[in-house]
Amino acid sequence: MDKKEYIKEGIRQLNTHHYESVEKPNIAEINSIIQERVRAMKEKGSLDKQTFHYLTNVNETVLRPGRLYLLPKVHKLNTNQNNAESKMPPGRPIVSQIGTATEKIGHYIDHFLVPIVRNQDTYIKDTTDFINKIESLKLPSSCLLISYDITSMYTNMTFPELIDAVKRALEDTRAHIHKIIKIPIPDPTDLLFLLKCLLENNVFEFNGHYYRQIIGAAMGAVPSPEICDIRMHEITKQILCLYEHKQNILFHGRFRDDGFIIFNGNRNEAERFFTIANSIHNLLKFTYEISESSMVFLDTEIYKGNRFENSGILDIKTYIKPTNTFQYLHRSSAHNKAVFTGFIKGECIRHARNTSDKDVLRKQLLEFNFQLTKRGYSKHEIKPIIEETLSLDRQNLLQSNRNKSNTKTIPNVLVTKYDPRIKGLKNRIMKHWKSLQNDDYCKMVFKSDPIIGFSKHKNIGDMITNSTLT
Repeated sequence: MDKKEYIKEGIRQLNTHHYESVEKPNIAEINSIIQERVRAMKEKGSLDKQTFHYLTNVNETVLRPGRLYLLPKVHKLNTNQNNAESKMPPGRPIVSQIGTATEKIGHYIDHFLVPIVRNQDTYIKDTTDFINKIESLKLPSSCLLISYDITSMYTNMTFPELIDAVKRALEDTRAHIHKIIKIPIPDPTDLLFLLKCLLENNVFEFNGHYYRQIIGAAMGAVPSPEICDIRMHEITKQILCLYEHKQNILFHGRFRDDGFIIFNGNRNEAERFFTIANSIHNLLKFTYEISESSMVFLDTEIYKGNRFENSGILDIKTYIKPTNTFQYLHRSSAHNKAVFTGFIKGECIRHARNTSDKDVLRKQLLEFNFQLTKRGYSKHEIKPIIEETLSLDRQNLLQSNRNKSNTKTIPNVLVTKYDPRIKGLKNRIMKHWKSLQNDDYCKMVFKSDPIIGFSKHKNIGDMITNSTLT
């Protein structure tokens, strides 16, 4: 991206009512306020030894302000029709909290908010969860499919409303949290104090200047999704209380700022929901699409196909964005063979899980195969994986995430940098593995065969880019 255009886009966003310019922030003072409260919580017995050590193990000398960087929304790229040159697309503002005084309390707060969000009736965990919920419904043939987006949800909620929403949620779900959380539950006043510190002290640097966010939760702070989800759930309940046709909603799910509704009524009745939604909050605005036949949500397309005609269960397939240029990892890249195999298999499994019709799946895998060959992959390494994918039981793929054990075993991992000139590393180790097992100390440390792991090399992108503009 052109640096001048990048800075211009950043300044455009910073010159809004969401941010204010500040002098160099006093990081030590912010940290001191947080640490004083943490010590008081320890004295009250609200923190166990491990949590207290985590929150207080902070080197004040290396703390720094956050860093704002922009993730370009390439699907909204504008083109100058006069000379066809690409302009800088709108940027999604991310404030990195790594190394800041509020980083660790962000993780701590999030630990208590996640169970609250997961307990919401509109909660969608991921694509697999969404598919399982949709495929459990038998629907009338005339139902409408609706998707909506909450514009800039994170940055359009005020601090007081976010804090108050979390306060109410903590009061309403305290018994539920006690069943889930394994560490001491803090007094709500302490948790809300830390939350206030987190929101009000989001100070960051951009292009050599310092700013503070004064409205909204920063994208980049760990608990921001949960904080905003809690308030957004309240707002959707407010909308439903005023909505005259809520009995016609057959399904309502939301993943962060994206929602999906199945509605048994006419278009005017459905649009009434969004008329109310767009009048209930001064800053939040809803955009939406309504269709009688198909709708895109997450990375899926939901449509009325053969299965729907026969059983009333909506059909689903993987959605490919029109802007997708299929820039898959090139086969000539210096990576271990297992990386290429794992990537192909993972993408094939995603298609198989997301797609309800076998014929549609075959077409998708055929297109995937074509795009892979353009990136240097050979047919003999693609074909066996595709054939194996077509033989998989889709129901097992949809259930696999639910049935994973929470038991975590720590394998023996040898981490090194990958070098294509070094071949058979695992075989060489295993050749002498018995000798290692004869040593009493090695036998105690290495209780299972080792796994070879390759850490990332520094690439050209790492060398020429930085989160701090220079």
